Amino acid sequence: MKKILFFLIALLSLTACQKETVQPKVYGRFVPERKDDFAWENEYAAFRMYGPALRPENPSNGVDLWLKASPELIVDSFYYREHVLGKPYHINYGKGLDCYKVGHTCGAGGLVVMIDDDPEDKIYVGGAYDRWEILEQTPDKFVFKLEYDSLDVFGHILHESITITAEAGKMLNRADVVLSGKMPYEGKMWVGGGICIHDSVDNIYTCDHCGIAAYAEDALSDKTAAQMNYEYNGSTSQGRSYLAVVIPNGASINVQDDVLYAVRPYNLGDTLTYFFGACWSEWSNSELSFPTDQDWFDAIQL
Repeated sequence: MKKILFFLIALLSLTACQKETVQPKVYGRFVPERKDDFAWENEYAAFRMYGPALRPENPSNGVDLWLKASPELIVDSFYYREHVLGKPYHINYGKGLDCYKVGHTCGAGGLVVMIDDDPEDKIYVGGAYDRWEILEQTPDKFVFKLEYDSLDVFGHILHESITITAEAGKMLNRADVVLSGKMPYEGKMWVGGGICIHDSVDNIYTCDHCGIAAYAEDALSDKTAAQMNYEYNGSTSQGRSYLAVVIPNGASINVQDDVLYAVRPYNLGDTLTYFFGACWSEWSNSELSFPTDQDWFDAIQL
């Protein structure tokens, strides 16, 4: 009996130790200390989307990108460094940096909406989210939903619900989008993901029939980030930023108003699924890296 009891105790102790040593590869959270950001990451990159407290600054429903040097989780340390230590996350201290400018655009894979025969020929993006909800959180998977009550498309207010899934080992996030409301307009609506371009349109790979829109740019294409890094370390180079949007099984892909987009015809109430993600030329997990633009484009096609 004592032997059995000892075995059970040892087994429980071993199980507890195993649970304690599980290292998360995916992470995300609501960030009230930074004006209601919602941030998340997996091994390849970190991202954030903008919340209600930032609304006076006219944010978009686009996606911001943080470059990572390794699979190490960095979201909490970046916020701590910025807001507690006063060391801007726009500077690379060795772990990565925030150097991708979003402004009022779709950013690094955010939602874009277009309509046929639009006299303004616009790419519509929304503002800050209104509500957030975490749907699933494990060491290997993070799923959350953001809801937007006032997406203005051609003067009509729509509701946007976007559920984003980040998984360990996957370069791209999954986005499931539902738009609802009334759109008394006969033109066809097109919905998908877009990438704000800050550099040359020559650094693009597209494939309409497979729905891939990929892009590479100088990581310091934003002048403010470039100046901050130069003042800190005297360097004007921080490698290349890589981005991609994919709508499986084909999409209409084009560049307009400095946005590379992949879209499909859409009916209100339907669910549109697309994928988006990013990485950095300076990123490596000792098994996989993307030292050139072509390496990134090749990886996205797999």
